[in-house]
Amino acid sequence: MVETALILSELNTSFVVLTSITLFFVAAVAEIVGGYMIWKWLRERKGVLCGILGGIVLFIYGVIPTFQPAQFGRVYAAYGGIFIVSAIIWGIFVDKKKPDRYEVIGSLTAILGAIIIFYAPR
Repeated sequence: MVETALILSELNTSFVVLTSITLFFVAAVAEIVGGYMIWKWLRERKGVLCGILGGIVLFIYGVIPTFQPAQFGRVYAAYGGIFIVSAIIWGIFVDKKKPDRYEVIGSLTAILGAIIIFYAPR
């Protein structure tokens, strides 16, 4: 009976961690896509519809972190590391820019910090 409870507890913890990681990356994609659309609208003179859609996506980005199981400050501190890694990945695939070693080292440092901030036992 105790073993079953322990297994269920570990499964629940794994589900919470997986859910929070997914929420972090969904938020990052929303922020980057929304920001990119605003960028395109203002810097590259794309239509106002691009800017409006970018604003809507950024609004959705603002809602996503509210589903995280932690306080605002901790969520946003940890999210910063996820965002940095996501922005580097965006640069690879969208901007066709290979990150240099300092971007790789910096993003790995940031993601390690995010993991410590959000998942360290308290």
